[in-house]
Amino acid sequence: MAAVLTAEVLDRLGLAARARRVVTLRDFAGENGSWLIERDGQDPVVVRRYHPQVRRAEVGYEHAVLRHLAGAGWVVPGPLGAPAEHEGLWYCVTRCVPGAAVSVEPPRQRRRRGRDLARLHLALRGLGERIGQRPGWQPQHRGVTVHTSLDWDACVRGLASVSPRLGEWAGSAAARTRAALAAIGAGELPVGVVHGDFAEWNVHYYQDGRLAGVIDFGLAHLDSRPFELAIARTYRSPETAEAYRAELARSGWPLSELEVAAIEPIYHAFRVDMTAWALDQGLRTGHYDLAMIERQLSRTGTAPP
Repeated sequence: MAAVLTAEVLDRLGLAARARRVVTLRDFAGENGSWLIERDGQDPVVVRRYHPQVRRAEVGYEHAVLRHLAGAGWVVPGPLGAPAEHEGLWYCVTRCVPGAAVSVEPPRQRRRRGRDLARLHLALRGLGERIGQRPGWQPQHRGVTVHTSLDWDACVRGLASVSPRLGEWAGSAAARTRAALAAIGAGELPVGVVHGDFAEWNVHYYQDGRLAGVIDFGLAHLDSRPFELAIARTYRSPETAEAYRAELARSGWPLSELEVAAIEPIYHAFRVDMTAWALDQGLRTGHYDLAMIERQLSRTGTAPP
């Protein structure tokens, strides 16, 4: 964290005079960033920096989700003040969530995360009817990407200019994924507010196994439950998906037949979306990570040309 950033941003957030120590938690150019702020005589807080594409309305949407969950008793990085803008980026002071992520999950922990995801969805149930969709977003099954502003055709053309083979693959993967979703009637999938990245690195636990809190709601929006399972990486953690479904069934809100049928095609669509993120970055920077793009395409359920 550069000295000028520390001084100016912390001053705008009202922390400059109270910050005893600043610890970088995450700071990568073009992405979300976060810093732990230790204060004399007070609990630590976290300063969150939103990535460059985030606008004020999106920050407000995320904060609405966080306030709802905090009011329901969840430990989340709720805002502790108004966001502040500095050099085109938004920052906010948030609550520090205790505990730590379990980076290597044994089966028991995977099941625990699945149950906790079900509990989170139960806590979020009905919120979407009040706050609507995140500005600039859409459910995964209604477009190639969840971002309405991303120009998929331009992204594919840009990729084709540096790798015709991958460009053709990306185009066909998107078309086939859309066709698979249409074939099951995915347009009728129910939607609600989802966390958007309930992977193991965003769920904190205490050493005794109790849930400590959930972090990083930067992708929260209205989407389907199959999408949440996809982005929670349950393809590599079947215990998580099984426990999630069982907990919802016990709570009287089981997945419907349509939702179950959508799990695999939504996962493939999610991988196309991940490809789209990489292509959009390549279009903006002129640099394409072709190896990563090919890895994403290989997970879309389509064969290379």
